[in-house]
Amino acid sequence: MDDQYVALLEGLFHKKIILSNDLLHCLKKERESLINIDLDSLWSISKEKEDICSKIESIREEIVSALDPRIDQRFFASHQILELLPEEHKATFRKLFHTLLKLKGEIEVIRKENMIFIDDSLQFLDEMMSILTGKTTSKILYNDKCHLSRSGANVLLSREA
Repeated sequence: MDDQYVALLEGLFHKKIILSNDLLHCLKKERESLINIDLDSLWSISKEKEDICSKIESIREEIVSALDPRIDQRFFASHQILELLPEEHKATFRKLFHTLLKLKGEIEVIRKENMIFIDDSLQFLDEMMSILTGKTTSKILYNDKCHLSRSGANVLLSREA
């Protein structure tokens, strides 16, 4: 593996790190928009997230193709990238790979928090609609651990999958 090839791969890894950081920032903006119920912002953030994810996937495919064009992209896991690199270059790429893993972990945490926020908001609205329409009698109470106990109303609203 020559130096030009290593530089190409390293550049692709740096692009993926930058895009992953952009995605993390997007998810943080999404959380703020969810809290502030800013629907216009949520639509633009959704489009931005799609674009970033598409670019990340494209770079991933470029990295895999650069390493070995014969590899089936569908069955290739990220951790296999390090295995395909020559031993003398693994240390450099291991640092980049760990940076990516850290960013992916942060992205996953915020993504899950945002989904929980959406689910909780929809459950609250569903409960309110059930009460207003008379479909259930509300038994919403806080238990001894200050957690909300729900009445088990019919689900009228749900998060889009």
